[in-house]
Order: sequence, then structure tokens, then C-alpha cells
Amino acid sequence: MAWITLRQFAWTERPGYVDPYPEVDGIHRVAADRLLPIDLSYAISVNALAVPASGPVRYETRQHELRLVLCYLDGNPLRLRDEPFRASAAHIRRFVSESIGLGMLTATVQAAYQWQDPATHIDALPTALAGHVSATKNRPDLLFDRPGLTLAGEARGRSEAPPTRVTAQQRDRLNSLLPWSHHHGTHPLAMSWAYATGLGMTVDLFTRSGRLPGMLGPIGQPLPSPMPTQTDLFDQDQLDAPARQPEPPVAPARRGGTRDLDRSSARELTLRISQRVGDIADQLYATAPDPGIHVGGQRMRGAWVALDLLGTSSGSFLLGVLDGPISAEINARLRPSNQFEDDGLSAHVSGRLVIAITKENGQPWHLVAD
Repeated sequence: MAWITLRQFAWTERPGYVDPYPEVDGIHRVAADRLLPIDLSYAISVNALAVPASGPVRYETRQHELRLVLCYLDGNPLRLRDEPFRASAAHIRRFVSESIGLGMLTATVQAAYQWQDPATHIDALPTALAGHVSATKNRPDLLFDRPGLTLAGEARGRSEAPPTRVTAQQRDRLNSLLPWSHHHGTHPLAMSWAYATGLGMTVDLFTRSGRLPGMLGPIGQPLPSPMPTQTDLFDQDQLDAPARQPEPPVAPARRGGTRDLDRSSARELTLRISQRVGDIADQLYATAPDPGIHVGGQRMRGAWVALDLLGTSSGSFLLGVLDGPISAEINARLRPSNQFEDDGLSAHVSGRLVIAITKENGQPWHLVAD
């Protein structure tokens, strides 16, 4: 289990000056910094399905991309392997940073709801897969779908030290998402910015009310040493908002501008993306090697690869694809995905995907196979 630092923020809204959609009024810290345990297998799994809206997907390509991201991460607390990262090409640095951002948002939401059972936690569904639904780019990156809750998420990743205060970039990005949320009935929305450096990783989480809908307690654990605490997240039911200014007149919405919205409902969008995700799983399975292994009674294709792209091997990584989803009963008996066991294994099963990271080298099929 690796650790990151979590900082939590809440935003308030006001009517927009240009069109009828809301915009950010203020952003406030709502809790002291906290430690958040991160399971790398869970965090990396969302990137296995984060692919372009069109075009084929091949197993070898996706395996190499995930392996590349893992090679730049190290240690506990989780941190960036700074020297090899800075020596890499700019497009590689951007890809790794964006992948880290997507994984950290997923891991943070998992921790917020304490989704431990791999048979019941949601699949993260990248809305980028539904580019055919709308040509605009003001949709969030992910839709987390779970009975009674569909949560939208926006993820950003940066390879720099975390800022000491909310930045204009964070505010602007949030402003670009509020029209989508407003159009879908003030749809629950969370935004995260992950800052990875050689010293550690910090995730800034932004929510509308200071907590995600349905949260039962604080996210993560208190820091081991006392720190000055600002407004504690669960000491009050509502956050104090700034004094409200007189509302400006509402101008008509601009036709054809950047505020044009995706008119599909969140549920419809989730269903369309789910179909695309199923296609991706089929393509990965069709192009993956067949080692003759079964997991949970299902045939699995895939291979272990060494995590040694940047030096001495630090273990092995598996991207596996099942012939079909395993039953909830069998899934519940598999090794928990939220913690490292004594053998250093981090394993995660979601739908047809099997992600495993271990300190062992070689082909340690005994860790996951029936």
C-alpha cells in the first residue's frame, strides 16, 4: 500500500454574467491535509480503458502504456522517479502525468465511498469514449456508475509541486464543467488535480458542498504529526459561503459557442460508453497471448512483464482479460484489492480486467490463477 497527501476544497456558485449557467463564486479549504492509502492496481485499472473514441485497441500497446506509467512511480509515500522522468520526451511526460491524474481521481473516489468489494464497486467509464455524442469538450473525464449514484469526475495530472493556493487554471477548468453539471440537474461532480514530484504526490479534490454525495466520513487518515486545521470537513453540515453579491442580469445563451452542451443524459451517456468499453475488452482479449490460465473459473489471456524499463527490475506487472466476468461469489473470495499482502501483491479484478502488481519477478501465475 502506497500513500499520497489529500487536500480537500469546496466551491460555491453564482449565476453567470454571460449566459444562464452558473460559475464559481469562491473556493475554500474544508479540511486539513490527510493521508490517503493508494492501491496501484486499482488506480492503474481505469487507464486500461481510457482510449480514443475510435480506432482499434491492441493488447501489446495497452500493456506497454500501463507498464510505462508504473515504471515512473516508486516508493511509499508514492512518488515520481524524478530524474528519469525529467529526462524523458515531453509527450511521454504529458502522457504519464495525465495517466497518473486519472488514476488518482479513481482511487480518491474509491476511498471516499470505501468501495472494497471488487464485485460491487463501479467501473470508471471515460466519457472521452463517447466523442461521437457531442463534439464539445466541456464534459467531465469519467462517470462513476453505481446503484443510486452516478458521479461525474474531472482529472488533471501535473509533474510539479502542488500550489500553495487555488490557481486560475483550477478555477477556469471548474467553470468549464459547471454548465454540463447544471444542464443535467446539478449533476454530482468532483474534480481532482494530482501533483507528482520526486518527494511525493498530492491530490487536490474539489467538490460542490465539501463532501461527495453519500459520503459517510472523512477521506483518508489524519497526518501523523499535528497540523493547523482549517474548517474540518465533518464538523458542520454546510460551509460558510461568501456574502452574496447582487445577481447580474442574465444574458441569452450564445448559440454555437463553447457553452454548447452535450444533450445526452448522464444515464444515456453511461450506457453508450459501457457499450464501447465492452468492445475494448473484446479487442484486448482477441489480441492478448493465451497462457492457458483460469481466474475464477474463467479463461484469462494476458502476460506478466517485468517492471524494468528504467533499470533494475522491481517486480512484475500483469494485464489480464477474462473471457467473461466472474461471479460475485468467486470475486468476493479473491485477494482483497485494497491492500498489499505479505507477498507484496496488489491485485484488482473489475469486470473482465485483471490487474496485478507484485514484487516477485518472472511469471508468478500462482498469485492469481485458480
